[in-house]
Amino acid sequence: MLDSSGSMSEATPDGTTRIDAAKDALREVVGGLPDDQEVGLRVYGAEVFSQNDPGACTDSQLIVEPGTGNRDQLTSALDGYEPYGETPIGYALQEAGKDLGTEGPRTIVLVSDGEPTCDPDPCTVATELAGDGVDVRIDVVGLDVDAAARDKLRCIAENGHGTYYDAADAEDLVQSLDTSTTRASRPFDLTGTPIKGAATPDDAPTISTGQYLDTFPQEGSLWYRVERTVPNSTIHVGVTHRSIAFGAMGDWVNVSTHHPGDDPGSLGLCGERSSFPLGTLGYTSATSWVENADNPCNTADVVYVEVAPQKGDLAAEPVEIAVYEEPPLADPSGGDLFPRPQEPAWTPLEPGEPVTGVVPGTSISNAPVVSDGTYAFDINLGETQVVAIPLDWGQSLQAQFDSALPTGESLATHGPTVQISGPVRDDARVDLFGREPSDWTDGVWGAFPAGTTSYRIGTLTQTVGYLHRNGGAGASIPGLRYVQVSFDTSGDPMEYTLTLKTNGTAGETAPTYADVDGLTPPAADSALVDGGSGGSGDEQVTDLPTDEVTGEPDTENQALTSDDGDSSGTPWLTIGLAAAGVLALGGAGALMRRNRATPAP
Repeated sequence: MLDSSGSMSEATPDGTTRIDAAKDALREVVGGLPDDQEVGLRVYGAEVFSQNDPGACTDSQLIVEPGTGNRDQLTSALDGYEPYGETPIGYALQEAGKDLGTEGPRTIVLVSDGEPTCDPDPCTVATELAGDGVDVRIDVVGLDVDAAARDKLRCIAENGHGTYYDAADAEDLVQSLDTSTTRASRPFDLTGTPIKGAATPDDAPTISTGQYLDTFPQEGSLWYRVERTVPNSTIHVGVTHRSIAFGAMGDWVNVSTHHPGDDPGSLGLCGERSSFPLGTLGYTSATSWVENADNPCNTADVVYVEVAPQKGDLAAEPVEIAVYEEPPLADPSGGDLFPRPQEPAWTPLEPGEPVTGVVPGTSISNAPVVSDGTYAFDINLGETQVVAIPLDWGQSLQAQFDSALPTGESLATHGPTVQISGPVRDDARVDLFGREPSDWTDGVWGAFPAGTTSYRIGTLTQTVGYLHRNGGAGASIPGLRYVQVSFDTSGDPMEYTLTLKTNGTAGETAPTYADVDGLTPPAADSALVDGGSGGSGDEQVTDLPTDEVTGEPDTENQALTSDDGDSSGTPWLTIGLAAAGVLALGGAGALMRRNRATPAP
């Protein structure tokens, strides 16, 4: 959306008018878009001069319809518009939503220099657009804005499931638009087979091993049922959701499993856990397993699952649900199981020569599979980046984040966070609070001791062992571990390295499973669940080359890179390289529709 309101005639700090900065930035960004990216252009405030004139608050026109191969049309269309009228952002957003339709991932990138001057309230419109479909995202760039305008524009981004960026001049604007359009080219964070949970157990839809996508209700819980294949199998259920804040200030969800009770309509609790977000994602899982093999939690034909928001405003927000049915043990009594592993200790990690070119996922579903080593990334504000790494029975994982500190006003409210979740979205971290390694950075983010120039944090998982299901965080089954780096929503983008190292002897604590048709035992390189309509969960990833486990990557055989779009190790990486979206500039705006890709074979 090209913002042609009168205030766009004002100069930016570099002396360029806001309208010219927006036009120049849009031309540069459009010129660099992939050929298959669908883009459109909408303007507002271009034809009616004053708010007192009829039509001022509906002054928005679609100039270039979303499509591919329209770069010349987009750039030439910019020449005909100059600063003129009011700022009907809310109405323009409503129309942009119509331009994009209702199918597939869609992104609106709004660039504005000020507050809206007309109803409807764009924050409300953003909420409505995001509520209409989980594949809608609204990113917002504030061009040389004051505090009041920044608050309003940030509200639009937050309500629209997007990210807010500040831009002081044309150079900042190009960087922000490049970032947003790149993110628009990637898949939506949460994916799965659409499902609609019920308000009560009696009406619960049946789900099986697989990955599903639902929406939190306005109030109450979501209920599902899982039909057990054979007695003593273990039902694992995990959820992933967004959180607008960290920790106790974030959004919490409780997941619980239940068996049918003796009385009609009654249920018995088997297991439950709550999410506790340390980044922009929250996740947790629960299982049906209890220690007594004859307990109905282990033997009931049906297991009921409740997903219940506990804290925060999650109404109409998407939630990803992962389900995995684990085969029973060959000996249901568990008499031959290895003892529960002891908590591992952190061992110092020295980053090696970083591998470059790996494209991290935006969430668990599209994380590239990597191996031990050091990887170079850069992270943008409000973003969560994810990579996956195989972990076997008897193994634990260390992950370490290293970066040069940003300075001055560029510091965010919170420092970056590193989390590790298990294959069914279970929290896999050892709690090191109060006993952090001595080489990690001391002090509160933004208030470090004088002379502090670098930032180091990390996290560690429990050793994988069957009996960790009785209390060990995310460590009772092998499978891909998802390392997630999150950054707060204010500050500058930052470059960092991520060093990964697996410890322990692979296979050491492995149990013996019964052979059951249709059930697949967990394996180190398995995602266990997929995004299809409930599959076996036995999709295997390609073994990745690695040197001795020293923290050094095998640079001769780099892990998944973006150079040629090869997804060799993960069926999700090609989604991360797909194009699409909607670009909307407050000085200029465009509409982009992200291509919906299917997993690579």
